[in-house]
Amino acid sequence: MTAKRSIFRRAVYLLYVLFAVFLLLEIGLRVYNPFHFRLKGDRIVLPANQKQIITNRINPRLDPKIVNTRNSLGFRGPELPDTGGGLLKIITIGGSTTECHFLNDEKTWPYLLGLKLSDSLPGCWVNNAGLDGHSTYGHIVLLNGVVKQLRPSVVIFLTGINDVENDGPTFHDRLNTRGSAADWRHYIFENSEVLNLVLNFVRGWRAQKFNNTTDECIVLDSTQRRPLADTVVRRRMALQGPYLDAYRGRLLQLVDTCLAWHISPVLMTQPNLFGAGKDPVTHADLELYPTDPGDHDMNGKLIWAMLEQYNDVVREVCREKGILLIDLARMMPKNSLYYYDMSHFTNEGARLVAEIGSRPARAGIAADAGRLYPIAPARAFASLIWPEGLIWSSRM
Repeated sequence: MTAKRSIFRRAVYLLYVLFAVFLLLEIGLRVYNPFHFRLKGDRIVLPANQKQIITNRINPRLDPKIVNTRNSLGFRGPELPDTGGGLLKIITIGGSTTECHFLNDEKTWPYLLGLKLSDSLPGCWVNNAGLDGHSTYGHIVLLNGVVKQLRPSVVIFLTGINDVENDGPTFHDRLNTRGSAADWRHYIFENSEVLNLVLNFVRGWRAQKFNNTTDECIVLDSTQRRPLADTVVRRRMALQGPYLDAYRGRLLQLVDTCLAWHISPVLMTQPNLFGAGKDPVTHADLELYPTDPGDHDMNGKLIWAMLEQYNDVVREVCREKGILLIDLARMMPKNSLYYYDMSHFTNEGARLVAEIGSRPARAGIAADAGRLYPIAPARAFASLIWPEGLIWSSRM
């Protein structure tokens, strides 16, 4: 009996210590929180009016000095002009491959896309709402909490890499309005600094499984090869089913929300350095290259095959909904000139993305009698055939 009492006292004491530490951390983080996370529970917190200067000493393929500026909306790009009307507002949403965190403000592909569109579409305003590490879970929160209230004409989504094998905690997929809590779990995570800190670290770890969110570059070595048995490839591919179904559901939620708010959604497929062929710069085998040193059952062929499954979901959603698709995955060359790692664009890559994206975007936006109209329904594209198959439009 004495032994049981001793164990009970120790357990109570341990709980007391844990509670005291949790309470002290909670108080400390409320006084000063050095971690500026963008998701608070299921609310979006954007870094408005911030300017970050990054000194790059480790990646020769990026600028030595990088300026990353956020406007009053918390987006990258010019301030929203107060023109009253006639402004064609375009917002890009995605993860780090949209934000281009390690590219200078005027070298990101959304900024360059805005320049290209403004040549032929006066009154065009493009802003970059990409957030490093975000998947479609975060895009849903951003779209509903911030973007749709701005009433943009067009929203361009670049999705995929952060959704690979990402099912997320079940309550992250639930739509919340700003400051609301659907149940006690949401309420606790939304109002506790400590639990929110843990939650965001978990999110960050999950996002980086397939997507490097730092400025470190991959130095391709043409001697490295990692062949995989067909059974390994088939087994990993077969595991994607539930993730793909959930991904499709989130994409449909994004598209349907846009359409309900009279916003024209445009979807982009996710390109990647790895896949078939050899890199023209280093001559590394992009199919057999070991993409993840910590995963001996992964190579370029498999990661590309997996990502293409997610890209196929994007293509299917565009066909089903009759909306514009920019099939970046098929248009971007597999060339390390355009990527500084598996997914992220160099300055040259961002320029090419903007060039590819501007062509169908121009074609899908018409100006008539001084008024700008966003992308038309699918039947308006019946006579438009893009040479590279860039535009999918099956619903007539």
